[in-house]
Amino acid sequence: MEKVRELVSLLETGIEEYDTQLKVLQSERLKYIRLSITDGFGTEDGDSKESWLLHLKQLEDSLTLRRRTIQQAIVETAEDIQKEENA
Repeated sequence: MEKVRELVSLLETGIEEYDTQLKVLQSERLKYIRLSITDGFGTEDGDSKESWLLHLKQLEDSLTLRRRTIQQAIVETAEDIQKEENA
């Protein structure tokens, strides 16, 4: 049961962080759309269209990694619990 409690704690934290980062990604996507509509991209690094696309890709990749980490924690905990039950 202790492993389940640890997993629940980990999941709560992980999901909160995931949700926070998802909100950031959604906000940044809206900014990108506004810039696309108004043709408001700059020409320097950090405000060019390519920089924005890279930024969005990095946020998406980070979310994917977080989701995979949460999934892996679930799988590993389930395996551990099953091993304990079979021992």
